[in-house]
Order: sequence, then C-alpha cells, then structure tokens
Amino acid sequence: MLIGREMAKVFNKFIDPIKGSMICQTARVSIEMPSGELWDVKGVFLAENKILGARETHRIVIQVQPEVAPPGDVMKKKGDIVMS
Repeated sequence: MLIGREMAKVFNKFIDPIKGSMICQTARVSIEMPSGELWDVKGVFLAENKILGARETHRIVIQVQPEVAPPGDVMKKKGDIVMS
C-alpha cells in the first residue's frame, strides 16, 4: 500500500524541476495492471472515507481508462522505484 507522502517522493524524483528531467515532465502517465496491460490515467482526486474509526480518513483515487492510442511495447525501463 502506498501513501500520499510516498507517492509525492516518487513523482518528485521524476518530475522535480531541478532533480527531474524534461523527458519525465512531458512523458505520458500510465498504470500497469496486474495482467501487464497498460491503462491511461484519466484523473486523480481526494476522497474522504466513510468508515468511522478507520486509520485512513482519506484516500487518493487514480482514475484510469483503456489506452486511447497504444504507445507500443516498453523498450527499456529508464528508472524504477519499488515501494516496500
């Protein structure tokens, strides 16, 4: 499970204006499903949980949609961050 603070670190590593790269800043954002299929990110929003007494009072929801224009197979991974 990834929390918002960890997600921010991941994005900053790639798109930070100083530490990141122009290639990352203009790159398409996709989500890899467990089946290996890539989906486009359609939107991101903050949602409040309705479960009383839950540890997580809010969650960041990433909405996806099937790829509009498939980019082809991944040729080479340029950077990889594995969350534990």
